Amino acid sequence: MDRSKLFSKAAWIGVLANGALSTAKVLVGLFFNSSAVLADGVDTGTDVFTSLVTLVSGRISNRPPDETHPYGHERAEAIAAKIVSFIVFYAGVSLFFTSVKRVIFGEHPQIQGVLPLLVTVLSMIVKTWLFLYKYRVGKKLNSSALIADALNMRNDILISSTVLFGVILSKVGLFWMDSIAALVVSIMIIRTAFNIFRETSYELMDGMHDLEIYQEIFDAVESVKGVKNPHKVRVRQVGYKYFVDIDIEVDPNLTVRMGHDIATQVKQAIIGKNDRIVDVLVHVEPAGNVEQEPFGLDQEKLDSGNK
Repeated sequence: MDRSKLFSKAAWIGVLANGALSTAKVLVGLFFNSSAVLADGVDTGTDVFTSLVTLVSGRISNRPPDETHPYGHERAEAIAAKIVSFIVFYAGVSLFFTSVKRVIFGEHPQIQGVLPLLVTVLSMIVKTWLFLYKYRVGKKLNSSALIADALNMRNDILISSTVLFGVILSKVGLFWMDSIAALVVSIMIIRTAFNIFRETSYELMDGMHDLEIYQEIFDAVESVKGVKNPHKVRVRQVGYKYFVDIDIEVDPNLTVRMGHDIATQVKQAIIGKNDRIVDVLVHVEPAGNVEQEPFGLDQEKLDSGNK
């Protein structure tokens, strides 16, 4: 199965599973007087929308490069993850104020029946499976949108656990614990939103979490004869792809053709090191060239940064 089909399959599974869970939890929360289950249902409802956002972003990101997007459209997934964070944050804040109001005014209705317990346990089982499935697919496709969605599923497991705890205590007479559980759930949702927002900021700002790829680049350049002082190395992440800029120095007495051939070898060596690297721009300089190079990394800067 190709990338776009696998991405769409994961997103649609999220839409259908979360849609069914959200409907069940909202209805049970309303009719059986559980604010915590209702809050969990609203949170799961936002997951339906975030899965739809992920689905749309996946289709956009698979478009080939064009005149106005020469690096491709893969960053649509990072933008989608940002949208997900705002949706989750809004849901969390809304639930927070509703829960605070219930706690302050003592609105603690008695939970009816056992369905609130059963639907919460079912939610934990389904959310665990969704997290494992989406995270595995997200890692396989190097998709920030799917990984963000999976992390949201992981937090939903903790949320449902908190809801289950609150419902159980409420059933044994501590009616106020249901409202407290709903309040804790809202705080967890807000925290999840901040984490998703922070993670996707790296890609949109051309930042890199893992500097190991730079070492792979320097190792690749070292294998090419005639290359000196690789420097000003910059890696740009666009979705699951990497684009690399690098300056190298060669013997100043070489012909333009010979310098070009060396640059081509450097490009091929770097691309061969990591299948996520799709293009390399190599700038050739004469050996001993001295310039002010405020951007990028060399081996010395990389080593000092890893200490």
